[in-house]
Amino acid sequence: MKLSGLCIDFLVVFFIFFFVHLFSPKANYISNEDAIYGLEFNKTMQQLGFENGDKIISINNKPVKNTDKIGIDILMNSGSEIKIMRQNSYKVLRINDNDIAKILHSEGTPVKVRLKPNIDGEKIQQIKHTEEKFSFTSVLESYKTNIKGAYNFIIPEKDYKKIRGINITTDIFKGKILVLAFCSTIIGLLNLLPLPGFSLGNFIIAVVELRRNKRFNPKKKNIIGLCTVCFVVILILSQHF
Repeated sequence: MKLSGLCIDFLVVFFIFFFVHLFSPKANYISNEDAIYGLEFNKTMQQLGFENGDKIISINNKPVKNTDKIGIDILMNSGSEIKIMRQNSYKVLRINDNDIAKILHSEGTPVKVRLKPNIDGEKIQQIKHTEEKFSFTSVLESYKTNIKGAYNFIIPEKDYKKIRGINITTDIFKGKILVLAFCSTIIGLLNLLPLPGFSLGNFIIAVVELRRNKRFNPKKKNIIGLCTVCFVVILILSQHF
C-alpha cells in the first residue's frame, strides 16, 4: 500500500500521454526525405559547422523522419552526433552542452526546411507532406522523453545553469495537461528516493517496523519526513535559480 500512490502516479502520467496522442489533431509535416532542397540554419547553427542546404540524416544513429522535430532532437540530447549529407557526401558534426546553450540563446529557428526560390518561372518541385497518425510507439517515446526531462530537472547536467530560470507557463489546454504530467513525473521520481517522507523511504521504514514488530514514534517520523522533503525540494530549486 505504501507504494500504490507511486505506481498510480506513473500510470496516470502514461494515460495522459496516451489520450493526448489519441485525441491530438493529426498534423501534416514534411518528412526528411521530402525536404528536397535541404535545410536552412540560423547564424548560431552555421557557426557550429552547419551550412544551408545540408540535410540531416540521423541524430545519434537514429534516422530523422520529421523535419519539424530536428531542432528538438538536437536540444534534448547531450553530446549528439549528427550525420548530415552535404553535396552528395556525408559528414558528422558533434554538438556538446555548450553548443546547446548557444543554440537556446540564439535568435530565430535553429533549423527549418529550405525551399528553392522560383526563378524565371522555373517550376518548383512539389514538397510532399506526411500525415502524423496515432502510434503507440510515439506514446512510449513521449513518455520516455518526459521521464528524461523530469530527471534532468531534478539532477541538471553540468551546463544547465547557463540557462537561467524555469518557464512552464502556457495558455493552451494541451500544454497545461502536459505540464501537469511533467510535474507528476517529477513527484513520482522523487518518491523513488529511499528517504523518510518519500514513498520508497516510507515503504522501507514500514518493512523495518514490521521486522522489529514495533512502530517508530509517529510524531518524530513525520517531522523527519517533512524536513527531508523540504531539504530535497530546496536543494533542487537552488540548482535552477
